[in-house]
Amino acid sequence: MKTRILTCLVAIAAILFSSSLFISCQSPEEKVISPLESLCKTVEKDSFTVDQMDTIQDKFKEVNEAAKTCKFTDEQLKEVTKLKVRFSKGVVKKAADRVGSAVDGFIEDLSAN
Repeated sequence: MKTRILTCLVAIAAILFSSSLFISCQSPEEKVISPLESLCKTVEKDSFTVDQMDTIQDKFKEVNEAAKTCKFTDEQLKEVTKLKVRFSKGVVKKAADRVGSAVDGFIEDLSAN
């Protein structure tokens, strides 16, 4: 039993160590692109709600601040621009879905009266 727990702890420590090495090896530019991609995936998920928007917007602002100090290559700059557009589209789509749901609910309430 102790050996099994110790083995699990060592495996977890190895995973954490290897992932920290990967992250520390990223350039400042990669440290901007990777979180941007993650934010895009977050806002595109069906489980993402407008209520989570403040947190996501704060993270997006942090990434934008970090991007100001980066020296992107032309290719990286294109990628950052695409990701920012993708993020904006995801946010707008979620906001539009929410407005649409509110309008539908309002219309249902009017027709019920």
